[in-house]
Amino acid sequence: MWEKFPVIKEELAAFEDYLKSKLSSRNDFLKKASESVVLSGGKRLRPAFTIIAALHGDYSRERVFPAAASIEILHAATLIHDDIIDNAKTRRGQPTLSEKHSINLAVYTGDYLFSKSLRLLVETGLKPERLDIVTRAIALLCEGEIEQYLGKYSIASVGNYLKRILGKTGILFSASLVLGAKTANLSDDTTRWLGRFGASFGAAFQIRDDLLDILSDDKTEGKPVLNDLKEGIATLPIIMAVRNNQELRHEINQIFDGKGDMKLLLHNVIQSGGVRDAQKLKEKYIRKCLGYIEKIPHTPYTDALNDIVSWL
Repeated sequence: MWEKFPVIKEELAAFEDYLKSKLSSRNDFLKKASESVVLSGGKRLRPAFTIIAALHGDYSRERVFPAAASIEILHAATLIHDDIIDNAKTRRGQPTLSEKHSINLAVYTGDYLFSKSLRLLVETGLKPERLDIVTRAIALLCEGEIEQYLGKYSIASVGNYLKRILGKTGILFSASLVLGAKTANLSDDTTRWLGRFGASFGAAFQIRDDLLDILSDDKTEGKPVLNDLKEGIATLPIIMAVRNNQELRHEINQIFDGKGDMKLLLHNVIQSGGVRDAQKLKEKYIRKCLGYIEKIPHTPYTDALNDIVSWL
C-alpha cells in the first residue's frame, strides 16, 4: 500500500518496532497475550493516519509514535472486549483470546491494554487539554457498543445505524488523525478537516465491512457469510433491504430465532437492493472524504490519503 510513499513506509516500519517495545510486562502471560492481539496483523491504518497527519507539520517521532501506539493499543483492547461480548470464537482466522485462554484472562488483558494506551498518551508531551479527543473516543466507543448490544435482534433505522458506526468505528480513525495533527502543531482548521475526514473514512470503512459480510466467505475474510446477522446484528445491507421490502422482516426474525433459510435470505437481500443501496451510501462517504482532503493544505503526504480512500 505504501510503495509510492517511501517516507511513510519507513516510518511505519520503525513504528512497528516501537509498538512491540511498548508491550513489555513483568507478567509473561500479559506480554504474550498483548503481543498476540496487537501484533497479529492488520493494515495499521490508524497509526498510518497519525503519522500522515503529523507529516503535514512539525514531525517528531518522539511525539508521534506514542500517539499512534496509544490509538492502536486502544483499538486492540476494544477488539478483545468485542470478542468477549460477541462470544466470538475466531478473529482473522485465529482463536480469540477469550476462546483460547478464558473470558476472565481476556478481560484482564483488555483492561491492561487500556492502561497501556493511556500511559502512552502522557509520553506524547501534549498538554492534557489537547488529549480530549481520546477521552471522547473512549466514551463514544462505549456508547456505540452498548447501543449495538441493546439493539441486538432488531433492525435499526439508517440514522441510528450511522450514529452507531460513527461512534464505534469513525471516532478512532478521527482520533488518529487529530492526535497526529496536534503532535505536529497543525492549525485548528486543518486539524478539524482531518478529524472529519477520519470520521467519514470510518463510516465508509464500516460499510465496506458490512458489504463483505454479505458478499464474501470464510475463505477470503475469515468469517462466514451473514455472520453478523447470526449474532443478532443487522448490518447496513440488511437495513437497506428491509427499508425497501418490509416482507423481509419475517425472514430476518426467523434467522434471529435460529431458523430460516440463510441462502434464500441472502438472495432476497440482494434482490431488494440492500447491497446496491449500501454501496451508494459508502460512495457518499467516500465523496465526503475526498472533499475534506481538498480542504487540507496540500503536501506530498496528502496524496497518501487519496490512495487510502481509493482502497475502500
